[in-house]
Amino acid sequence: MFVNGKFLIRLLSSLSRIVIAMDYYGVTMHIGNLGGNFFLNQFILAAVEFPAKISSMLLLNRIGRRKLHTLIMIIGGGALLCTIFPVLYGKEGKID
Repeated sequence: MFVNGKFLIRLLSSLSRIVIAMDYYGVTMHIGNLGGNFFLNQFILAAVEFPAKISSMLLLNRIGRRKLHTLIMIIGGGALLCTIFPVLYGKEGKID
């Protein structure tokens, strides 16, 4: 079953897509639970999502699916790694 590794690659790719979809729908369904104005949060989400979808369609034609998926996963992983700095070096209490 794992002789050439294609099954393992397909399995990991499928799991990656499931996790990405769960994250996306988790954010969009619970945007009302975020702090601040509901309508402003919705506007910010739409303002980020619209250019992202347009640019992904354009980049798919130029770069290709595999390279674009790899690039987006690396950028997302780097962004997740950057979220640890406010936790480690941030101060509790009021924001100055």
